[in-house]
Amino acid sequence: MAQEKVPAGHEPGWPAESFLGQISAASRAEFLQLGAHRVFSDATTLMREGDRTRFVAVVLSGWAKVVGGSENGQVALLAIRRSGDLVGELAAMDAAPRLATVVAAGPVSARVLPAEVFLAYLRHRPQVHQVVSGTIGAKFRSATRRRVEFAGYSVALRVVRVLLELGQLYETTTVDRYQPIVVPLAQPELAALVGAAEPTVHKVLRDLRQRGVLSTGYRAVAIRDLDALRAELSCVDTDWQPWGPFPGSVSVAPAPRAAGA
Repeated sequence: MAQEKVPAGHEPGWPAESFLGQISAASRAEFLQLGAHRVFSDATTLMREGDRTRFVAVVLSGWAKVVGGSENGQVALLAIRRSGDLVGELAAMDAAPRLATVVAAGPVSARVLPAEVFLAYLRHRPQVHQVVSGTIGAKFRSATRRRVEFAGYSVALRVVRVLLELGQLYETTTVDRYQPIVVPLAQPELAALVGAAEPTVHKVLRDLRQRGVLSTGYRAVAIRDLDALRAELSCVDTDWQPWGPFPGSVSVAPAPRAAGA
């Protein structure tokens, strides 16, 4: 792909836990000159499970959903990626078919790199290679940890924990702290994320609505009281902390999967 400069004025404060947030300013500036800038419209597939494509993308703005086929033939939501996150790195590094599909959840701006360009850059910047290796391992650890913890949680607590995790992510994009935190997630997607049947999740959401904790709309959940979610979870889990080392990259899987495509 032809090189292209990063769009003018695009110098966001990358989340510290994201790939771009973990590498040095010099490495980041160099990386963002590689490949090409792409904009994906809502629901556009960036990469598909089973494909042997090997390109890598880093999200510059917007949100992307990582989904995969489950054992019962349904599509499971495995993870959510946001600005600064890398997707597709596993296929680039091991040349195996992609493990998951990545879909834009709203407009997504990304930097797309061919595998050979990405791998050459890692050889040139071994410290960045170390960060990439760490992100892959962290995705596996996060998926495994969440799977184990979900075995001991009720569906209601799973919903509360996932909503709290997402709320804390989207809280950073809410200008007015007194306004509801809108998470653009459909209820079937939330059910997939917590690994529960839709009717059961609907009951939990109805209870939270009646208590004024949140409201629901078309393909969105508006969290009105994040502290109430924190309090509810802390009563049961006094050691609660955000899953995995990437608060900006919520991930869950019915079995350990990197959710990195």
